[in-house]
Amino acid sequence: MIDLYAAGTSNGMRARMALEECGLAYNFHPIALDKGENRTPQFLAMNPNGQIPVIVDSEGPGGKPVTLSQSSAILIYCAEKSGRFMPKEEWLSWLPRIPVPQAQVD
Repeated sequence: MIDLYAAGTSNGMRARMALEECGLAYNFHPIALDKGENRTPQFLAMNPNGQIPVIVDSEGPGGKPVTLSQSSAILIYCAEKSGRFMPKEEWLSWLPRIPVPQAQVD
């Protein structure tokens, strides 16, 4: 199960939408930024920067717990864990392959 610690900010909502769209089960823990809940010792133990969102996945890679912060990292993690919204092939496969001239050594 994934625990999401977030507020109603754009970054917090981005993480929540990723969990929803990827179909991952999670518990939502609202963080009141105006009350300084992101500065408590418990929260700072998860993210020393005191920023939301944070997820804690008790069933992370290899069955080990993992803690992630930063909404972009959470988006990628959710997509990879669910197997959705990420390309199956190499990311830059749409780029044309341009041969690079090799330097001549005399």
